[in-house]
Amino acid sequence: MATVEGIDVSSWQGKYDWEPWRGRIGFGMAKATEGTGLTDPYFGDNWDAMWWLRPDHRLPRFAYHFFHAAENPEEQAAHLVSAVRSHGLLPGDNFDLEETISGSGENDGIPAARCAPLAVRCLRKINDLAPGHRVLPYLNPDWAHRGGSAGMASWFLWLADYGISKPQVPEPWSGWTFWQDSSSPLDTDVYNGDDASLLAFTRMPDRR
Repeated sequence: MATVEGIDVSSWQGKYDWEPWRGRIGFGMAKATEGTGLTDPYFGDNWDAMWWLRPDHRLPRFAYHFFHAAENPEEQAAHLVSAVRSHGLLPGDNFDLEETISGSGENDGIPAARCAPLAVRCLRKINDLAPGHRVLPYLNPDWAHRGGSAGMASWFLWLADYGISKPQVPEPWSGWTFWQDSSSPLDTDVYNGDDASLLAFTRMPDRR
């Protein structure tokens, strides 16, 4: 099976040096926002650094938002899109919404099954505010089995599942699009397809 490798970072990595990954990854991902008011202090640096990492083409970039179930979903969507636009939201750039909390079964004290419809509202609003840019829900199988993926069949899946050779795909999906397969020492991800398929999926233009 053909796959494309990528990585994702946040302020946990500090001011990250992307240069060693030049020509080695097919896409990159960086935390942009959290809740209705937090912007990752290194997002702009990461977003810019990803641009030139492919020798043949601009790198497909994903900006991710950490969702808080206790805060307004539409306001969170607006915060994410505004923060990314301020650093350049270009064709081929996309989004990821993370609502899963490993092991707890809750987000802001709200169970996964009650969190799901709130996250769906946020996903829809991101689509409304940034048409033409994909947005993917990110979650792990346990969160999905607790009901955290309800109502998300219309979106492609970014699955977090570590230490296995083949990911466990939860309902309502029949397959994964992106798989975060490791979190140590860095989050690593793979796309389920070849490079040409990735560029088509991300709606990446033919030229820089």
